[in-house]
Amino acid sequence: MPSVGFIVADYVCPTIGAIMSTLTFAAPIKSLKTAMKSGALGSLNPTPWAFMTGNTIGWLAYSYITLDLFVFFANAPGLIISIWLNVGALKLQYYEEIIKYSSIQLAEGRDSENNDAGEDETQQSADEDEGDINNTGDVCPRPPPSLTPHESKMIQIILIWLGILSVTNLMQIGKEDMKFVIGVAVNINLIFFYGAPLSTIMTVIRSKSSESIHGWTMVMNTSNAFFWCIYSLAIRDYYILIPNGLGFMFGIVQIILYNIYPRSEIVGGDGIGQSDSQANSAESENEII
Repeated sequence: MPSVGFIVADYVCPTIGAIMSTLTFAAPIKSLKTAMKSGALGSLNPTPWAFMTGNTIGWLAYSYITLDLFVFFANAPGLIISIWLNVGALKLQYYEEIIKYSSIQLAEGRDSENNDAGEDETQQSADEDEGDINNTGDVCPRPPPSLTPHESKMIQIILIWLGILSVTNLMQIGKEDMKFVIGVAVNINLIFFYGAPLSTIMTVIRSKSSESIHGWTMVMNTSNAFFWCIYSLAIRDYYILIPNGLGFMFGIVQIILYNIYPRSEIVGGDGIGQSDSQANSAESENEII
């Protein structure tokens, strides 16, 4: 009969971790819905969502190689959520460009109606000047881009992972080699996620205020990393242990800073000195697995 410690480490911890991972992936949904209603991203930063897609693709590939259902169920919902988040961000970015272009065109149309159509010579000179300015792109606006900045990031990340997965499969390398390549690649992808907690830690130390730390996000991500650390130690998988070990360490540092440095008394209804959009964006940035 399996021991209690075995059951907890091998089944309970990864199950809790998978649930917490899904909740963390889903955190920005509310903020994106609000942004969709307003028609603008506002302060939302969609870049972590692109890396979320790469992160989930990598861990799903890793789960197929290792036949790890816990890793699979921790990331399968995240991939679906990340696709929805990124599509929403693409819509909003393109909509913002359309509005900007239409506003400029409308303003120029109104100005042109006030011109004297009878002064042919003046009009011809103005047309020549407009042509010159149009070539430089200073006044005459360009049409909305066919490729938004976020769309470009998404395509690059997907192409990178497509290349990695294609090479590892077409070269017919062994299972351990595939595990090594995918494991290293997904950990490299996670380097971009470490920028968020590191930036937060530096901000708190510099400002001597813990307002930039979102309490619920800090607790959830630290707990999530802890459960995955226990599981990775139980199955001796260091590709899972390393990123979550670092995530747990950053979480502990944030908890210490959160308790050392004071916060402003002007906080939101949940007692956190940060807006919902900032909190949800931070949660997506700090996701580990």
